Amino acid sequence: MPSASLTVPAQLDSLSVIGEFVNSATRQAKMSEREAWQVQLAVDEAATNIIQHAYNDQATGNIRIEWSINEGELRVTLMDKGQPFDPSSVPEPDISSPFEGRQAGGLGIYLMHKMMDDVQYVFDASGNTLTMRKRFAEPAVADLLRFNLSGRLDARGTVSSMTPINAAVEAGARMILIDLTHVSFLSSSGLRALLLVRREMNERQGILMLCGLQPQVDEVFVMTGFSQVFDIYRTTSDALQALSTRSEH
Repeated sequence: MPSASLTVPAQLDSLSVIGEFVNSATRQAKMSEREAWQVQLAVDEAATNIIQHAYNDQATGNIRIEWSINEGELRVTLMDKGQPFDPSSVPEPDISSPFEGRQAGGLGIYLMHKMMDDVQYVFDASGNTLTMRKRFAEPAVADLLRFNLSGRLDARGTVSSMTPINAAVEAGARMILIDLTHVSFLSSSGLRALLLVRREMNERQGILMLCGLQPQVDEVFVMTGFSQVFDIYRTTSDALQALSTRSEH
């Protein structure tokens, strides 16, 4: 079960660090862009409430954040030793009245409940503990799109070879496997095209795998450092096995 923890000072400057920490969780979970954004917003609202209310903007304490992923659910826990504060005591904000008559309070807690599937608060002698859970759709092996490239991935051949892959990415593909077994030549143009796909898939919390690199193609990846950027497997079977194992965890 993947998990991680982080302790930061209870101050607004820590929000960006907390955001990156949450990003690592949503990437690990392979969440969709929308799911990841929802978790980001909920945790940001929770951390801001702790800083501004539990610690009254005094920056005298810490916030400990933990996340764990298990069976299609991301759990995020925030702990502090500030003043006790029960979110359930805050009434829901009025979102239907005319703008002039609305009260601004309670929007953060409202958004937390809207963004997450479950929000639980506990206070005891050790401090405040807020636990939020978000269920997400795990991509199945059956959703994998496979592409077999061949010939030369040079300035001319790359465009036509990558067209169907780029189209799949634009259509929202979550998992792509590119088999390079029959690629005999790879230039910087081919590398650049693959890198663009890699970046796009990363932004969407998708999975991109390569397999079947011939020795001359593999050497180009190693020389340019791209072998550390991509998930590369010896054969299609190895890639499918790794994906199946990842799905199980």
